[in-house]
Amino acid sequence: MKRWKIITAIVLVFILGVLTGVVGTGMVLKHGPPFGVRDPEGRKAFIMKRLERKLDLTAEQKVRVAAIVDRRHQKAREQFRRHRQSLQTFMAQSFAEIRKELTPAQQIKLDAFQAELEERFRKRGRRFHPPPGH
Repeated sequence: MKRWKIITAIVLVFILGVLTGVVGTGMVLKHGPPFGVRDPEGRKAFIMKRLERKLDLTAEQKVRVAAIVDRRHQKAREQFRRHRQSLQTFMAQSFAEIRKELTPAQQIKLDAFQAELEERFRKRGRRFHPPPGH
């Protein structure tokens, strides 16, 4: 009797896992990944799809709203680019300031740390530049 209970419990756990996977996949396919779209065109398409579905846009509205989304997306990218550049400058200045306080051995370690950060940012699609004159 106990053997059947164990087998039944294992089968139920397996079935629940399958159902969870099916429901989760269905939700992702229906709603799309909110943060998984990396390319700009894919993000704009994702935004437009959500707006069309939520607002029931007419054909004329779709054209006008798509133009707005495109224009605003370009401005957002420009803002991000400016912000990223100022952050890179800030980081470079911070490392340069810290560098002045270190011994030559510590400067080597700082260089390794900067290289590690740069590699990590590069893998994530971001840029990090070492301080000027370094």
